[in-house]
Amino acid sequence: MKKKLCIGVGIFFMILIVTGIITNYIDSGRVTTGHEPKYCIKIVNNDGSKVTYLGLGYKVIRYVGVSPNEPYESNTGVKMGNWFMKYELPIDSEFNKENNSSISNLNDFYNTELTKNRDIRNLSKEYTSFDAQKDNCFVIGEMVHNDNLYSEFMENYKNKKTAFIRVAQNTVEGDLILIDILYYEKSDKLYIVTDNTRDKFSAETDRIIELKEFNYISEYKNNNHLYWVLYNEDITEENFKADNVFVITTIN
Repeated sequence: MKKKLCIGVGIFFMILIVTGIITNYIDSGRVTTGHEPKYCIKIVNNDGSKVTYLGLGYKVIRYVGVSPNEPYESNTGVKMGNWFMKYELPIDSEFNKENNSSISNLNDFYNTELTKNRDIRNLSKEYTSFDAQKDNCFVIGEMVHNDNLYSEFMENYKNKKTAFIRVAQNTVEGDLILIDILYYEKSDKLYIVTDNTRDKFSAETDRIIELKEFNYISEYKNNNHLYWVLYNEDITEENFKADNVFVITTIN
């Protein structure tokens, strides 16, 4: 009986080893060619910036660009090794060098002088518009708070000086939406991070933190309403609701 048990355990471990070798070979080929590993358990860290894939005797660590739901090939760093492998994306990346003017992911966005202590990913899920008001955000609702921040931001933008503002407003149902806007003078571009993670009435797939890039920001009047908008090309009546235009808020 004891002999049969030992043989059974031996066969079990042999199957595990052979399976580990085969899946390691397949996933190694996939990672090398820029594809997501297939035979792994996928684990996303709390802020969504790193994804770990655990396989039989191996793991893959991937740092994402904007969201863990984006295409695998959009990662900012990936490495495959054993279970004990450690891999950290260097904080002092090329982005920090003076001659680099691009912002391509959330880590870049929150690594500038104006944003490095304002990472939206670190805010509590219970964060409210009252918290935003105390944190010196531009809060829009039945009453507007800290509206001087809007004027200061637009003045800096007109003067092509790097500027940052956080906009907080509630949905019709009362859930908080946060928008971080950064004008970066080195690239002469506008970058926004939208945080919809507290919007309980939206589709679950839409409750994400997302980075987008635009060329311009201004006020725009449409159907007797004045909007604060970001856009990439001239706005017309036809393209006002297209992806080319992002409406930050209604001014009046």
